Amino acid sequence: MKYFNRKTVLKYLYDQLTGNFMGFLIGLSATGVVSQFFETRSIRNLWGLGAKKTIVDKDTFANLEWIISIVIGFIVFEIMTKVVKVKIDQHFPTVKRRALRWAISNEVPQKLERWKLGFRSTRVQLYSTVHVTLKNTFAKYSRR
Repeated sequence: MKYFNRKTVLKYLYDQLTGNFMGFLIGLSATGVVSQFFETRSIRNLWGLGAKKTIVDKDTFANLEWIISIVIGFIVFEIMTKVVKVKIDQHFPTVKRRALRWAISNEVPQKLERWKLGFRSTRVQLYSTVHVTLKNTFAKYSRR
């Protein structure tokens, strides 16, 4: 039985994100390609009389959207898994090292720590303000 640790979970999520999910998102956004070339009959184009694009049936339009999204999504999925993922795995250690060096030279951890402390104090102020306001509101309406 394989044990799950943080590294294996992150590797799995990375693989899914770079391949399947990216292909899915691109495929979903590719449905707009169909609407650039085809149109259905509706009131805004006077049921096809004032259309500038090719008019198709609603079922045909939906089928075209599905087919285009599946084909383009599959192509992007294959490109991501075969080409881009290999390049990312190859160049990631050098990019990571450069990013860490840049962050240390520009004192990013210290700036993040100061930002985090400021954010915490703002959050505490907001919480206490909301708490006092609710307390006063309940006290006001409970006296009636």
